[in-house]
Amino acid sequence: MKKITDKIEITNNKFARNRIVMPPMDTLMGEDGLANDFHIQHYGSRSYGGIGTIIVESTAVSSEGRIREKDLGLWNDTQIAPLAKVVDIAHQGGAVIGVQLNHAGAKAELDMQTIGVTNYFNYLNQSKLKIAEKSDLNRIENDFISAAMRAKKAGFDFIELHAAHGYLLNEIYHPLLNEVNKSSNIIERSEMIITIAKRITQEVKIGIGIRFSVEDDVDESPLKINDMKPLVEALDPYMSYFHISSGATIGVVYMGKIIKTAGTKLFRLKYAKEISKWTNKKIITVGNYQNRSDIEVALKNDIDLVAIGREIIFNPNIVINSVLKAEELNELYHWNNNIWWGPQQYKKLVEDLESK
Repeated sequence: MKKITDKIEITNNKFARNRIVMPPMDTLMGEDGLANDFHIQHYGSRSYGGIGTIIVESTAVSSEGRIREKDLGLWNDTQIAPLAKVVDIAHQGGAVIGVQLNHAGAKAELDMQTIGVTNYFNYLNQSKLKIAEKSDLNRIENDFISAAMRAKKAGFDFIELHAAHGYLLNEIYHPLLNEVNKSSNIIERSEMIITIAKRITQEVKIGIGIRFSVEDDVDESPLKINDMKPLVEALDPYMSYFHISSGATIGVVYMGKIIKTAGTKLFRLKYAKEISKWTNKKIITVGNYQNRSDIEVALKNDIDLVAIGREIIFNPNIVINSVLKAEELNELYHWNNNIWWGPQQYKKLVEDLESK
């Protein structure tokens, strides 16, 4: 059986020390898209706390592509150096680190003109929303490539495309949300996504993963997981992993009609298992994983990587103080270079005291 402590190649000869992932979670602590001391301590503490792979929160490829004003960005060169400091501290702590590149599309909540391919999100103030023209999409495609180049210059080990939760790339492949290309063929709707992945592979030469909402968790939604199979197969040559999420796309519009299992413990595991049938690339599962037992459920189902989300916000050291056993901690897990007082020594002390 797969073990939590297995070293695993995330991408391009970049190996994580375990199968645990910190997924992207917005902090809204940036200024003009710039990372700062908060982000250094935020990601640094999780790295020193034992996480194997960190994916930095949604980072906008253009100013209008932010979800909210204080999101991080990689739309200009001044944003490279601050993120390089985040990368450096994460590497010092022993983690592999990537960044999630995103354009918020019609779900941007900004006091400026925004761009999407749908006006479906009527619970938002979309008075400044522009439905994208071909020239807009061409520009945004180039923005993704430029942001990936900046991510590489910052030292990130990989990038993740955010194609989930109602943001632009999700709008593009979703049959209900793409009002610019109404083709019934998911590949035709998704041409821009495939092109971005191909161009990053060829022009930037950095590893890529993608986060999908593979279902809306709403019975009435026209998007079902089997519809995703052609897109997964088309993207497979360019991907190092698929990060499987769901929901937050049209569920708000269907108030009260969300599938009953949505939000229950580990409910997305079945989605990850289904996607794994269509690819031999690594699969990340996410959704209410809180402890060792939860993680082992996913590994017993042959999932490669498990993301701990909100729990790691409240407990930066969850991996070394809760998930791993004392005998599993080694030189890869350290707070400092003091040979007498590290995670392993602390856990042994606690275990000895509890046994007396």
